[in-house]
Amino acid sequence: MPLKSLVWWSLLTVLLGACASPSPSERPVALLPQVLFQSPIALLLARHDELALTTNQMIQLGQRDEALAAKNRPLHDRLREISSPRPPPRRNPPGIGTRSSPGPSAWPAEPPQPEGEEAVKQRQALLRAVEDNENAAWKDVEPLLDTQQQAKAQELFARQREERLQATESLRGPGACQPGHPCGEVGAQK
Repeated sequence: MPLKSLVWWSLLTVLLGACASPSPSERPVALLPQVLFQSPIALLLARHDELALTTNQMIQLGQRDEALAAKNRPLHDRLREISSPRPPPRRNPPGIGTRSSPGPSAWPAEPPQPEGEEAVKQRQALLRAVEDNENAAWKDVEPLLDTQQQAKAQELFARQREERLQATESLRGPGACQPGHPCGEVGAQK
């Protein structure tokens, strides 16, 4: 293969890879698992074949999911905001990296600080508010389903709840929550 063709294909591969990557604003925050953002109604819609949903049910569920997404959007945005890793402030020696001298820092950046108790409490309150909205939405959606669909939906919700509990545990890190502490209550009821 001639060198020119090799360079051309390499460039094309790099460009396609760059185009396929989501923009930074579309990327989920690495600290927050995606399961925290999928509503139970969206889960039902994703599993419409298993539930044997009718077209009318799917339309009604879709409308309610859009309303729930709009209601939870500010809560999700706030969750992303408080969970986004912030680069630590850089400390520069006097005269280096100041406005008059924009040189690189001679001192390494400080390591990220552990998440504060206040941020953990805020995240837990936001997750509870999202879950409250989802519980209210489920009460609105439940009458749209027949008995078999409701039973299957409950199974799906139980699995989703377990995944969410595991996700919130992973956010806290090993040993962060003691038994009986209220931080383990998110996702405990539906």
